[in-house]
Formats: sequence, C-alpha cells, structure tokens
Amino acid sequence: MQELLEELSRQLGRGVSVDDVAGRVVAHSAQPDDVDRARVRAILARRVPADVLAWQEGHGAATAAGPVRVPANTGLGFGERVGFPLRHNGLLVGHLWVLGSLTDEQVAAVVRQLPVLAARVPAGERTPVRVVVGLDPRDVRTVSAADPLPELPGHVGVSEPHPADRTGAAFGQALAAAELSALDPALPRVARWAELGAYRLLLGAAPEDVLAGLSDVLLGTLEVYLDSGCDARATAERLHLHRTSLYYRLGRIAEVTGHPLSDGRSRLELHLALKLVRLARTSGRWA
Repeated sequence: MQELLEELSRQLGRGVSVDDVAGRVVAHSAQPDDVDRARVRAILARRVPADVLAWQEGHGAATAAGPVRVPANTGLGFGERVGFPLRHNGLLVGHLWVLGSLTDEQVAAVVRQLPVLAARVPAGERTPVRVVVGLDPRDVRTVSAADPLPELPGHVGVSEPHPADRTGAAFGQALAAAELSALDPALPRVARWAELGAYRLLLGAAPEDVLAGLSDVLLGTLEVYLDSGCDARATAERLHLHRTSLYYRLGRIAEVTGHPLSDGRSRLELHLALKLVRLARTSGRWA
C-alpha cells in the first residue's frame, strides 16, 4: 500500500492517507510542507482525533457513496480535503483522503486506484462496531462504526469503535458516557467516550494515549506549566526559557495533542494524564 500511496501522491501533487473505519491511520504518503495540523495530529497518534472524525462524519464521509469534499475548519487546524470511500466486497473498510482540492481528471484517476487500495486495508480493521446506550428509556444498540448513530431520546452515550467480539468493553464505555452526560451539565446530551476528557482517565483509559506524540522536552514543559497554574512567567523562569520559546512549545503541545491549553477541561485531562504516567513509574514501590 505504501508504494501505491507514494505514487498517487506524486501524480496528484498532494498528500494522501488511508484511515480505516475505526479512525486508525493505516498508511500515509510523505507529507507536503503545507500539511495541516489535524493530519499531523492523526499521524503522530496513529488515530484521527475525535473532533476531526466528527467534522468529517458531519459532512457525510461515513455514508458517502462517492468522493466527498470536506471544507476547512480553522478551529480544528483542518484544511480542505477530499475523501474517497474504500469498499472491499461491498463492505466499507476505510477512506482515502487527499489534501486540498482536485480537478475532475484527478478525481477520476483516484477512483481507478480505489479497489486496489481497499483490498490492502488490514482485514482485522474492517468490521468495528459502536455501542450506543440511551438511559431513559434504557435502550442499547450496536451499530457498524461506519453507520449513522440511531436517534435516541434523553441522555445517550456512544462508545469508541471496537472489534465485534469486544462489544462488552464498548458497552461499558457507552454506559459510562450516558451516565456522565446525565450527571455533568458541561457534557452534551449525546456524549461520546472520546469527549469525556479526564473522566476517561478516571475510568481506566490509558494516559499515554492523551499524551501521544509529545517529546520528553514538551512533556516536561507541559508539566511545569500546569504545575505552575498556567503562569507563563513562572514557567519560563523555572525552565530558564525566554517566554517566546515557551509560547512556541505550548503551541506545539496544543497542536500535537489537539487539546487547547486555554480550555480548563483540556488542561485537567492533560495534567491528570501526566500524573498517572508518573505514578505508573512508581507502582509497586510501596507494596
């Protein structure tokens, strides 16, 4: 697949990538200089961020029968791109994404490559499902990760995509999301597991996933910044940094993690993840 993507990227003069239906990055070409922040985040974490996935799905990517143009979103650092559904034996297995816009001739050239690319999406990634739980009345649905969510009343929770043989774990996520939606007014009525922030960590999610892509330098900078109450002056002094350099690092942290440091819930999730990672290094010392 890698060689096919590199050749397609060369022909189009655009960066291209393949994501499976669970939002995992399967493969990508070498990225051009103007690659957008959302794609960088996905490549570093090997997964499309939940907010980006929602933006793509909101423009019909999950149900499109043919090419779909998804417009730019400055807030997400998301540049305009064109998505092509990848189907193998009639089953949606993923999407090919091309950064920027395309001519009709370029679209036709891409379409000719789709069957070959679809056949190379790993088989284990082809049939993920989501579990959707409604609280009042209690309703549990299992749907293909590529399908639209069912319309349920009241507070609703939605799991991350899971293999079909792990619906038990998916149900746990969906139920927790629904219950937290009812308990915390800051959460939406239809709450996705990926949107629960620090609650996910308290419920056992891996803190490393929240911090994926951050170098040791950026991790250290982030911890000092949060420990200092987000006081830039105090942080710069503790790190012996010029404040301009500090702001650059903070910008990179927000870019890589997709967590704006101006948002209190994002700061809480990042801070908790840092401390859980540190705690894991000391596990067993007091046993």
